[in-house]
Amino acid sequence: YKDKKDLEKLGVTPLPDNHQSDEYVYEIIVFTGQRKDAGTNSNVHFVIHGDESETHVRTLADPHRKILQRGGVDAFIMSVPKTLGFLNCIRIWHDNTGEGSSSSWFLKYIIIRDLQTMEKFHFISQRWFAVEKDDGKIERILPTASEIEKHEFSYLLTKRTYHSISDSHLWFSIFSRPPSNRFTRVQRCTCCFTLFYLSMFLNIMYYDLSNQAKNNNSTNSASLSVGSLQINSQQIIIGIIVDFFTFVPSLLIVQLFRRLRSRQKQLSPLRQALYKIKPHLQSQKKNNRKSSLTFPWWCIFIAYGLCIIFVGLSILFIIARGIEF
Repeated sequence: YKDKKDLEKLGVTPLPDNHQSDEYVYEIIVFTGQRKDAGTNSNVHFVIHGDESETHVRTLADPHRKILQRGGVDAFIMSVPKTLGFLNCIRIWHDNTGEGSSSSWFLKYIIIRDLQTMEKFHFISQRWFAVEKDDGKIERILPTASEIEKHEFSYLLTKRTYHSISDSHLWFSIFSRPPSNRFTRVQRCTCCFTLFYLSMFLNIMYYDLSNQAKNNNSTNSASLSVGSLQINSQQIIIGIIVDFFTFVPSLLIVQLFRRLRSRQKQLSPLRQALYKIKPHLQSQKKNNRKSSLTFPWWCIFIAYGLCIIFVGLSILFIIARGIEF
């Protein structure tokens, strides 16, 4: 169910107030905070000021899906008649029309990318747009972040912590997976079950050795005592072995799922949005990113097969070992 809901959040939306005659395009990525009631249902408007031109009042809107929700990352395509030049600041506000707690909004930051030059501009907020919170303002002017500001500890910590928890951490990412990632919640949950059962199986298999090492504590001088807890070198080695044989199969399965290619070649959401605005823009920019190691789509069957084998064998050995007790 959650994976289906994530699919609804995907895509890059052309702004409804774009004009067909506009030739210059920007991508706007808006990051909403993870705090309680951070999302908003109010109408959000903005004006971008550049050193060559500025936009008129534009509106962040999508007729097909909810945007600016808690923890959301929303991408939009904005077209303008000509280049704005170097972007100096963005003035952004909302009309406070959302009902109840949905009127306020916590904006983390905005990234605007010039799709002709691929230059990025960062606008850091980390503030509430709410009459009842923070300083009570619902309108702010965000200047373009300098290189020093982009490398400040608090900004980097926020970005990296969000990425580490929402995507890289196997267990937490079940609940906070980025919608754009192909590694689905079902696949992550399957990997967690495999890791759990493998860990149980290996711990039971090495149980006798661990007990034997514990009995040798009294004669082993190289033991560490913390209160009633005693650990010797043999127990540490057993723990490392168990972790290693748990980690390697789990890593293999995770990488198989994470690096799967799509069954059919598809345009990226950004290119699909550009094609809707101007069909000839589709082929203007080639993807210059380095290709990473990926696996054919049918490797998903290998990944699920390995999970079934590992979990099945683990359950059998756990039951057999349990009968002995």
